[in-house]
Amino acid sequence: MSKRTIIKGTLILTITGILTKCLGFYNRIFLTRLIGVKELGTYQLIFPLYILGISFCCQGIATTITKHVSYLLGKKKYSDTRRALCFGGFLSFVLSLLVSACFFFGCDFIAMHILKNTDCRILLRILSPAVPFVAIKACINAFFIGHEKPVFSGSCQLIEQIIRIGSVYLLAISYMQDHVDAKTAVLGVVIGEMGATFYAVSCYILFRRKQNQANRLPDKDMCISVKKKSSLMIPMLKDIIPITSNNLIFTLFSSFEAIILPTFLFQYYNNADTSMEMYGIITGIVIPFLLFPATITNSLSTMLLPSISYACAKRDTEAIKKALVSSALFCIMLGSFACVLYILFGKTICTFAFESAEAGTLLQLMGFLCPFIYLSTTLSSVMNGIGYATQNLIYNILGISVRILCIIFFVPHFGIHAYICGMFGGYLLHNALTITKLASLNS
Repeated sequence: MSKRTIIKGTLILTITGILTKCLGFYNRIFLTRLIGVKELGTYQLIFPLYILGISFCCQGIATTITKHVSYLLGKKKYSDTRRALCFGGFLSFVLSLLVSACFFFGCDFIAMHILKNTDCRILLRILSPAVPFVAIKACINAFFIGHEKPVFSGSCQLIEQIIRIGSVYLLAISYMQDHVDAKTAVLGVVIGEMGATFYAVSCYILFRRKQNQANRLPDKDMCISVKKKSSLMIPMLKDIIPITSNNLIFTLFSSFEAIILPTFLFQYYNNADTSMEMYGIITGIVIPFLLFPATITNSLSTMLLPSISYACAKRDTEAIKKALVSSALFCIMLGSFACVLYILFGKTICTFAFESAEAGTLLQLMGFLCPFIYLSTTLSSVMNGIGYATQNLIYNILGISVRILCIIFFVPHFGIHAYICGMFGGYLLHNALTITKLASLNS
């Protein structure tokens, strides 16, 4: 994959990502006015579990599909790219059915003992059919990314948001007008995922027909022997297991962090309202601001993974080195720009948008984290691309552990500043370990 292709793909994914985030922000405002704050809170309560289920059944598999499709293209094994999608898609679909069954049949236990809110029971049942559609859509989008077709993936995200918002609006003005609540919003999610999946499947069918017309393969090449299946399955499983574990651990640790941080903030402030207010400012205002420019670096990471895999297939170490250095410098430059912006104008931004000078002060204080956060995302993508997903998993666990330990041992004594130091220490450790590993490969 050329440098021009990476830049073009990054721009496409960045534009669609920003548009999707803007639509998501509008959707949040729309839902707040439609169903009210209480129902919105109930609606939001089920999503950490939903994200955990998706992490288990498709995120790691989708990343693996992208990597192996681009690698096989580099080896000119075009028909094998379809086999990679079929194997990954089948595995993801089976796991998604398991997750969906857990949500549907285990909703009573989950609502009562995990979420501590019985209103979530019916929401989980309504949401459960969405999981298989998410799995299918994620795998097809990953296939297109591996084929250097990011426009399909980006447009799919936009369509999902548009259908979600449109379906909620139509449900609200139709027969459900007198019963608009959190269930309406969850139905919108399910309909949105179904619509986006049908769009992704249609795009894949058209893409496959064009491939068949442009490059007709003999029938014997399309036969899938047991030996060939095994040769493709084993390498994919070696990536799927650590990458999925990585995503699960990230989600679990993030959930654990979200649960314990208010508790240890309470030990410092000795006031429930103050601790929850500080927690809300950090998670609801400051961190979203810090991560907004990361839309660009996330898009870059998405395009970098197939590029690195393609270069690995060609054994082009020089291309890998150039891609790594240029992307790392870009992330540092973008992070430095965001850092200066937030330090100089953080208080003004938060005061204008949220009427919170305290949030602005924290945004100014945490602005220096931007280069480390953005660089971490890109380095993780490079590690996955060159086949070091297990090492990347270990480094991420160590980085997150630093944050958890700082919350437990230092937040009760130093408050939110200890949490900020924990974030800095975690990202610094992850980046240092990853750079050291990558440097040893080049030596």
